Amino acid sequence: MGRHKALVILVVVALLFGVQGLLAPSQGRADQPRDWPVGPQPGGTYLNVDTVFPGMQAQVEHRTPIYGQANELTLKANTLLALPFLESQVDADLRLIVLSIGGSVGYRDTFQTFQYGPGDDLSRLHRLDMQTGGNYKATQAGFGEARATLALPFNDNALLLSINGLRYEGGPDRIFDWRAGIVRDSGMIFKSDTSLFFKHRSLGAAGPMFEILDFPLDGVRHTQLNYGFTVVTRPGFLRKNDLFFLSMLFNLGSTLGGYDNSKVYGTHIFYGAFTFQLAYRMVFELKGPPTSPANGGDE
Repeated sequence: MGRHKALVILVVVALLFGVQGLLAPSQGRADQPRDWPVGPQPGGTYLNVDTVFPGMQAQVEHRTPIYGQANELTLKANTLLALPFLESQVDADLRLIVLSIGGSVGYRDTFQTFQYGPGDDLSRLHRLDMQTGGNYKATQAGFGEARATLALPFNDNALLLSINGLRYEGGPDRIFDWRAGIVRDSGMIFKSDTSLFFKHRSLGAAGPMFEILDFPLDGVRHTQLNYGFTVVTRPGFLRKNDLFFLSMLFNLGSTLGGYDNSKVYGTHIFYGAFTFQLAYRMVFELKGPPTSPANGGDE
């Protein structure tokens, strides 16, 4: 019952702020570049409301410039309600020109935890049978992460973004990780996501993505390489400050070290060895910067 109430609250928040964004007087839709999500962001406090597949997320974000626009402290708090889990976390990141150092702590209540015993079939097809047969349970666990992010612009039309995180995941061993698309034990997980964005103010940004995923399973660490792409743009459903995001990752074979994850990795409801993130975000200014317009728009 708790997750249903949370979903109702998130939907109401999305509807209220969505209507406000559609009706509020502001600049025309054509004024804000479609690649604004991968550009510099102004200071201030903002509410981000996400419709994700499948679920809703609400996030409060506060950005404080330090010694001009080159350095910035960002604080976030969010709640994500998806069909298989409810997750809340707080983040803090300090950006120094092109390098950001940060961390997160959070708590996850997973409604559909697939846990495997020794010798069990870990494949996507078996996982789908487990889901349709109701062979799952609810678990709760905390997590913490330290990360370093490099955002390196080559010119006005190319940007390298690399997010590298070392995360501790609590909870039971030999479970399916809904976020990463793997079966893993609890413990330390390293993930590195690197994207090369090619961007244009009239179109948005898109480019290839490469992921390194290192995780424990049965007392052994495995390193997996995934490949894919990312697309981000401003669809313009609001007068300003909305974005569409799609990221897909594919696994093309065995992990490093001989562990074959080709039949395990991925989203089992689609049968394939891939994962994806699909989201639409609305950004609402709660308290803008003292002198500059918010998020790339002209006041």
